[in-house]
Amino acid sequence: MAQRLSSSSSAYLRQHAHQQVDWYPYGDQAFEQARLRDVPVMLSIGYSACHWCHVMSHESFDDPAIAQRLNENFIAIKVDREEHPLVDDTYMMATQALTGAGGWPMTIFAMPDGRAFHAGTYYPAVPRGRTPSFTQVLEAVGDAWENRRDALEQQAEMLAEHLAELGNRQNALLNLPSTQPSHEALAAASDRWIAETKPEGGLTPAPKFPATWALKTLWRSVILDPQRSDEAFEAAATNLEAILRGGLQDHVGGGFARYCVDEHWSVPHFEKMLYDNAGLLSLCARTVVFAQSYAATAHGEKRRRALSIASSARRAAHNTAIFLESQLLTGTKNDRHRAFASSLDADSVRDGHSVEGAYYTFTKEEVNQVLGGLDALPANLVRLAEVADDPGHFQLSLNRSPQQDEAALWEEFTTQLRALRAGRALPGRDEKIIAGWNGLAIEALCEAGLLLEAPQLVDLAEQVADTLWAVHFDEQTRRLARVSFDGTAATGNEATLQDYAALTLGCLALASARGRATNEGASWAERAQQLLHRAAQFVDPATGIPRDSIQADARLDSQRKSTIAASVLDDAVPAAGALYAKALAQQAIAAMAAGTYTEMDADNLELARQLSAHALALSEQAPTQVATALEVQSVISGPVHYVSVSHPDLVQAREVRRISLALGLGYRGDETLTAPDGGLQIQPCRKELCRIPVSTMPAFLESLRTA
Repeated sequence: MAQRLSSSSSAYLRQHAHQQVDWYPYGDQAFEQARLRDVPVMLSIGYSACHWCHVMSHESFDDPAIAQRLNENFIAIKVDREEHPLVDDTYMMATQALTGAGGWPMTIFAMPDGRAFHAGTYYPAVPRGRTPSFTQVLEAVGDAWENRRDALEQQAEMLAEHLAELGNRQNALLNLPSTQPSHEALAAASDRWIAETKPEGGLTPAPKFPATWALKTLWRSVILDPQRSDEAFEAAATNLEAILRGGLQDHVGGGFARYCVDEHWSVPHFEKMLYDNAGLLSLCARTVVFAQSYAATAHGEKRRRALSIASSARRAAHNTAIFLESQLLTGTKNDRHRAFASSLDADSVRDGHSVEGAYYTFTKEEVNQVLGGLDALPANLVRLAEVADDPGHFQLSLNRSPQQDEAALWEEFTTQLRALRAGRALPGRDEKIIAGWNGLAIEALCEAGLLLEAPQLVDLAEQVADTLWAVHFDEQTRRLARVSFDGTAATGNEATLQDYAALTLGCLALASARGRATNEGASWAERAQQLLHRAAQFVDPATGIPRDSIQADARLDSQRKSTIAASVLDDAVPAAGALYAKALAQQAIAAMAAGTYTEMDADNLELARQLSAHALALSEQAPTQVATALEVQSVISGPVHYVSVSHPDLVQAREVRRISLALGLGYRGDETLTAPDGGLQIQPCRKELCRIPVSTMPAFLESLRTA
């Protein structure tokens, strides 16, 4: 039994290899066994960093009696949702349809052909309120299978038809018509974000998730829409202050947790995911540039607030990059292949027990011990929030941003707390490498490296990208593997469209950072082109829908009634189609800037426009869910696609480059641009047409706002 899981690329699966449950990994063999034995399938879907997955594993799957019941009456399949996102998405739709809610661990009971007939999430070992125990659920499902099989078949068929209808409805969103110009759609979305921003930060009540992709797009209104600039800034600032000051950020070790459990962003759910940290690193790097640009023309409190946010974002970006390298980068310094692990667990061991947040929190005695060796911290700077499920232990965050004369003391305080933390047991790390998440991290590191003038971050990005190309990309088949572990790609699990698009963006970012005219830059541009070639095959030729996978397996086809599976809306990671559109647009704009724009690039730009056009129709009703697609529309339809500058080494030219890159525009140096006084010339261009050059930053910004 254990052999099926013990060599898996998934830490989540390996964590269950010791159990007496006769686990199968997801695949043909498990469902064929269910058919041959004429028993239902029980799928347990989760991931390594999931706290409640660990709880259910210990309470139920470690229990020999439950293991025996499972083995006798079911085929038990353990699924890592990060390895098989389409499996997770499909059965999450089923769970939400049956129960009205979803989450992990997800517990699915299905026919041998994959159609679910019963679903839930966490089941306790003993009944808890109205929630039955897992044993009771197994008994009830087993009884229904033996005595009411026809009813289960009917339920499975009805659910499959319902999921097909939901899938068709969601896919139809991609074809919603709209004649609204992109700048009006961005304005409508921004008005909604402004109105929905809570006084304490966030766009929704608790739990508080960072609206990463929405905030990246909202900044465009701050910079490009004078009518909304101040209101948009206030909303962006309120959200960013909550993210940067609160308990979401690990102020001691760097990086960000998944979300905060309370209204005031004081206590996080302590798991740390690669995709969250990639997105937030990018947001922080852009925030530095945009907040400084806003401050240049702001006055009084608005200027002070903008500069404070820029300083906090710079510090957070720096610490997040350190976190990625020190805690998520696999292997050791001399290893050939190093890339980013997918996550860190929320739990770690304290006094022999696994406790959520044990690595991260402090007692008041520990805090006072550190404070005793320092000059007194300024009043109202530090916030300590007690963790409800771990009394006497507190999450550290900030009530306000440190002033310039307080920064050194805050740094010393967190350094000493970091030393105190160093003696603790580390959280578990899921060392599987996911192509798309690493692609997002590569892009973010390049972005931060260029925007913050930190070239070492580009070096780190290139090291990771080299590993992804060597391990995940098969030069013979031109296929990308979604997952690898210990330097070996998992077979039979091709990357999703999201993976292809995100890694393409990483390669394009490296091409930009290294310079396309260099051998290194040209190599990364060529690799991006290879990925885009395969990604094009994910677009369904009959409908134009960007499919998550080219061919879903038979079980998911049964569950969805062969409806196309497509990620239409942004979630924790941007929608696959939106990422693909962004990659196509960036490739085309880079070709414009390089002077190599072809008919194929024009076709790609048009495809990017089509794939992101639904954002125009949904910008007012669901702006957060289409934020990435809306950003793509804004770039494609904007009056400027790329910028040529004379004297690229001038301080002001570097500022132009930073604002251009942060807005998704191309950039190039052009020695033929000259001014009578020998000063800087900035020439805005769209496709193959360029305007009269301007010479100042205000004039350049004005060119971005007007056609």
